[in-house]
Amino acid sequence: MNIAGIAANTGAAPATAAGVADARLADNFDTFLTLLTTQLEHQDPLDPMDATQFTDQLVQFSQVEQSIASNKHLEKLLAMISTNSTADAVSYLGKKVEAEGATTSLSKGKAQWRYHLPENSANTNITVSDANGKLVYSTNGKLTAGSHDFTWDGKDRIGNTLPEGSYTIGVSAQDANEEGIMVGNFVAGTVDSVHNDASGVVLMLQNVPIPANSVTKVSNPADAPALPGA
Repeated sequence: MNIAGIAANTGAAPATAAGVADARLADNFDTFLTLLTTQLEHQDPLDPMDATQFTDQLVQFSQVEQSIASNKHLEKLLAMISTNSTADAVSYLGKKVEAEGATTSLSKGKAQWRYHLPENSANTNITVSDANGKLVYSTNGKLTAGSHDFTWDGKDRIGNTLPEGSYTIGVSAQDANEEGIMVGNFVAGTVDSVHNDASGVVLMLQNVPIPANSVTKVSNPADAPALPGA
């Protein structure tokens, strides 16, 4: 067992779960040696402890140390993957993307979405909610199957102009039997920045976070926009 390696890790504050476990193992190993020495000193000379017991205890400690070492390697590997993912995501900067999502920005009196009906609808309703979840606008949507663009002018149901910011679309549809239809929502915009969080790589479209794995289309700014006027 690499006791020296354990001791070396106690000089710095562990920054990861494996580092914490490593430091605790070092403390426990000191306690283990003390207990082991005490057992040897006070064992009955007429009925000494079985040597295999000591071996088993050392093997168990060695297995714990190996598990912690494996976790440390995994943490390093995950950190490398995360760094590489962020580096790859940099290629999105300045590009226009279309992604699965319902939240986008209202800017210059315009917010745009695309929704997809997998089949004809007998009744389609579109709602727009603000960042607090408050319903601010509603209207009827298209009934035919396929992808449809929806542009909102930033005004509420009585014509008041609302402030710029994040707004979320909701599209509900029913077939002729009044059964719900699964509707797909999409947003588009230019990637301003990228970062990592607990869920992975995130792209920022006018301060709206979009998971990189939800992107369905990427184009250069000179190309036709994913959504009209996006």
